[in-house]
Amino acid sequence: MQTKRLYREGKRVEGEHSLTALAEHRASANCTAWVDLTLDEEGALDELATLLDLHQLAVEDARSHLERPRLARFDSHLLLTLSASECDEEGTVEISRLTAFILPGILITVHEDRFPIDAVAKRLDDNEELSTYGVPWLVWALLDIVVDSHTDSVERLDEVIEALSDGLFSERPDTSEVQRRAFTLRRSVSKLRHATLPLKEVITLLIHQGEEKVAPELHPYFADVGDHAGLAADWSETLADHISTAIETSIALQGNKMNEIMKKVTGWAAIIAVPTAITGFFGMNVDFPGHDQVEGLIASVTLVIGSSVVLYIVFKRRDWL
Repeated sequence: MQTKRLYREGKRVEGEHSLTALAEHRASANCTAWVDLTLDEEGALDELATLLDLHQLAVEDARSHLERPRLARFDSHLLLTLSASECDEEGTVEISRLTAFILPGILITVHEDRFPIDAVAKRLDDNEELSTYGVPWLVWALLDIVVDSHTDSVERLDEVIEALSDGLFSERPDTSEVQRRAFTLRRSVSKLRHATLPLKEVITLLIHQGEEKVAPELHPYFADVGDHAGLAADWSETLADHISTAIETSIALQGNKMNEIMKKVTGWAAIIAVPTAITGFFGMNVDFPGHDQVEGLIASVTLVIGSSVVLYIVFKRRDWL
């Protein structure tokens, strides 16, 4: 366990701080503490739960991997669940969860290893002039990093989906690869939608139901994060539509290509059918004009070549070949 930050009267207190000291910090109206845990530190979480009277259900939720972003109220604290996202160059999205216990004067975060917790610390350092606003300021930094991660992910996904859409109309598209990537991207977009859609409501609830009242001076910061969260959610909805359109377009193009192939095969089959009929006629075992004569051979070959050329020209002009 690590106390990432401790502030007294708006100024950061350096050094490590024990669990016993947390109770003293909690009793002081001028102190703000941020305690950070990973999911592996179960013993420390249990100790904090006993010390700070954290609800058993909230502690169980903190250890769950299935919770979606939400804000829950318990007798002694609020429970905030968030998910940050990361998108690679292939458009694969990875989600990392964080659960925050919001108490008067103390913020406890429990997160997966991939969560960008160091970025949260840097955001606090860059905005240390706001530290006098206490825990709401810490929560704002968390939300800001989470929303920024979603914005970066939807931007990257948008680029990948655009590249995929452009590839649909290449001269020789790899249909199976396009469809495989499209379904992978659909799964990534689905993850982003689940992580972003509830965020704006969560931010609104935080402003009005926070354990510590959010100072009016912080309202513009929360409103800005809420606007960005709404943009990321709307963008993820748009990307879902785009990827569905890309899949439908790929299937339609594949059907059109099959129709073109069938049309050409049918055209060539018609061209071959006429020479077959002519050679069959001249190959009959009955007498006819030119039978067993050179003139008959010349006539049959001329008919075969001539009819094939005429059919080819006619089909080509009608774009059947």
